[in-house]
Amino acid sequence: MSSPHGLQGRRATRLTTTASQFECNIQLSSNDCAADAKNVSEVMRLSARAGLRLRIQASGPDESVALRVICALLTD
Repeated sequence: MSSPHGLQGRRATRLTTTASQFECNIQLSSNDCAADAKNVSEVMRLSARAGLRLRIQASGPDESVALRVICALLTD
C-alpha cells in the first residue's frame, strides 16, 4: 500500500468499483483480517494504511488480469 491515506473513502470506492468489473473473486487480506475487494465496507474495515502489506488473491476466469489491475491501482 503506497498511498499515504491508505484505503479510505474515494480510494476504497475506486478499488471496489474496479474489482467489480471482473468476474473472478478477489480477496484482500492483512494480518488476521480479510475483505471481499468488491465490498467497500469490508475494504474500509481493513484499515489499510501506507506501508501495510496486503495479500491479494483472485480466483476465476479473469484472475490474472484482475490481479495486475488491482496491484497497479494499489501501488499508484
